Amino acid sequence: MTSPRATIVIPCRHEEDNVGPLMRRLAAVVDDVELLFVDDSDDDGTVAAISNAARELPATMRVRVFHRTGAQRVGGLAGAVVDGYRRARATRALVMDADLQHPPELVPAMLAALDDHDLVMASRYREGGTSGGLDGPLRQAVSTGSTLLARAAFPVALRGVTDPMTGFFGVRLDKVDPDRLRARGFKILLEILARYPRLRRTELPLEFGARLAGQSKGDLRQGLLYLRQLPSLRATTWFATPAARWGTLLALVAALTAGLAAAPLSGAAVLALLVTAVAVYNTVVGALEVRWRLYGWRTPEAVSQMRWPFSDGVHQERFTIIVPALHEDLVIAGTLRHLLEQDHPDYEILVSLCEGDDATIAEVERVRAGHDPHGRVRTVIRAYERSNKPRQLNAALAVATGTVVGVVDAEDDVAPQLLTRVDTLLGRTGADVVQGGVQLMTLGSRARDWFKVHNVMEYFFWFTSRMFYQVRTGFVPLGGNTVFIRRALLEKAGGWPDNLTEDCALGVLLCTRYGAKVVAAYEPELATREEVPQTIANKRAGSLFWQRVRWNQGFLSILLEGRWSALPTLRQRVLAGYILATPFLQAFSALLLPLSIATIVWLKVPVFVAMLMYAPFLPILITLATQVVGLREFARSYRQKVLWRHYAFLLAGAPVYQWVLMGAAFWAVWQHIDGNTTWHKTAHGGHHRPVLAS
Repeated sequence: MTSPRATIVIPCRHEEDNVGPLMRRLAAVVDDVELLFVDDSDDDGTVAAISNAARELPATMRVRVFHRTGAQRVGGLAGAVVDGYRRARATRALVMDADLQHPPELVPAMLAALDDHDLVMASRYREGGTSGGLDGPLRQAVSTGSTLLARAAFPVALRGVTDPMTGFFGVRLDKVDPDRLRARGFKILLEILARYPRLRRTELPLEFGARLAGQSKGDLRQGLLYLRQLPSLRATTWFATPAARWGTLLALVAALTAGLAAAPLSGAAVLALLVTAVAVYNTVVGALEVRWRLYGWRTPEAVSQMRWPFSDGVHQERFTIIVPALHEDLVIAGTLRHLLEQDHPDYEILVSLCEGDDATIAEVERVRAGHDPHGRVRTVIRAYERSNKPRQLNAALAVATGTVVGVVDAEDDVAPQLLTRVDTLLGRTGADVVQGGVQLMTLGSRARDWFKVHNVMEYFFWFTSRMFYQVRTGFVPLGGNTVFIRRALLEKAGGWPDNLTEDCALGVLLCTRYGAKVVAAYEPELATREEVPQTIANKRAGSLFWQRVRWNQGFLSILLEGRWSALPTLRQRVLAGYILATPFLQAFSALLLPLSIATIVWLKVPVFVAMLMYAPFLPILITLATQVVGLREFARSYRQKVLWRHYAFLLAGAPVYQWVLMGAAFWAVWQHIDGNTTWHKTAHGGHHRPVLAS
């Protein structure tokens, strides 16, 4: 099928009485276009009305509907527009409301304007336009006030624009990247103007009509939301270029220096206060890490909490295991063969693939032909303009048949008894979600592999200790695989959020909005085994640094989104906020630690301050000691050979490893400010397997 001449994105919510007349009027003035409705209604009324009206349209009018549910409803009206942009099949995309306040008869002129411009706007305030359709003084006040504030915040970007709040506009998608737009609120045009001030743009007069039926979605609440979002957009665009970011940093340093110079306190007193604050901060961060790292060892009930229950022989659930894969031809065959060894009698495996990934698809088909006599493996192959893990997971979820959905990554080795134990645990606890253990296995042997032992120990302590503390507290940011969720709950939540850390985002969503009961279990024999990224920074070969950039940027977006603040208890909210902020708190601590060392060596400070400067090193020493003990325990539990060089890498490489993580955290903040949501995929080679899959 050829691409349409244009895509008309129509966000809507409970517009069942309006969509039919809108579609008929559009069909009367344009053809060879795609009508893409993005519906946020709470029922199927609008979708049904669109389907009925589509039967009367000519074949040249292509109609598609994306009905957003649960977690898919990100960003309100603006989010619906961005989701429409991502699914548009044409380069030229118009946005208009479904309520007929935007006259369809203006569409041909707007499409023609996009032949010579990148952005065309229908303006109520240009000569020949009217705003008579604004119903009531409150909505008029919201519109006028929003426009004035936008002009004050963006005097340069909005120069010559008479109606930056219009919802009727067109843009060329080869000039605007939807993934750089932060979809929030109800005015997306302002963000496009602010982020892309150099677009060739023009305006056409708009006679803003009266709503045909239903009620307006623009109200005082939307105005207040806009007031909260405008400063964020202004700050983001201020820092949009490297020159602006460096200039801001230098200005802050200059202001701090001037403030210290003008302070009434003596230089020694100011320095003592600064050093004390650094010491206290580093001590608190280090002590909290030690506390959670040792929870599984120092808490008696944690030992029994960790164990998987033995199977009682009763199988209540049917499992769907989703395996998302992209360029995983080196490992996918071994993963599927392991999954086909499950001793549970009722499960299916959905391998979610991308069109064009022929090598991986061929490996999956080879396994289906030679190792799948029961036909458990099915493939879900889709074309994605920009593929990522949550999109592939949701594509598979749409055709899943199991009562419980599990996720397994393309390189995972899963224990044959896992599904049976998950079934038993679900039955005994009545849980909604089960999180199983995951363990990295590749310690490495060469000097350039020094970082791998640190990564292995991170996973070891997370899944043997910290995860169970979080379960007990009632907040669990789920891991990316070996997690099992009741399908009814997952579908109610709208599937996996489109986030760089979709697992964590889903855990936050299920804990806050749905009060999901999450349980976890861990035993080395049942832990899913994976490999450590092969390099520090080489993206093609598999990079630890870029993996952490993606994770940290996802954590930051979830932290700033603030959904975790809806948890019922203060303890849960504090824990959730700290967990999401941990990479950045630890990065700041790693940055400040050299200052502590420098003050100990070179500066003369009061005795109390000098003693306090040594405090952060106590949790650091405890952490190093637990690392050594943990490495021995890992070797015993997983029957791995640990060499003396691994202990040397563990101790000598600790500060360097923390600085690598610190760099990843700071780079994640940088990318978040810049609006860069690139999915940094981690490459896999099957190095955790004794023999590579043939």
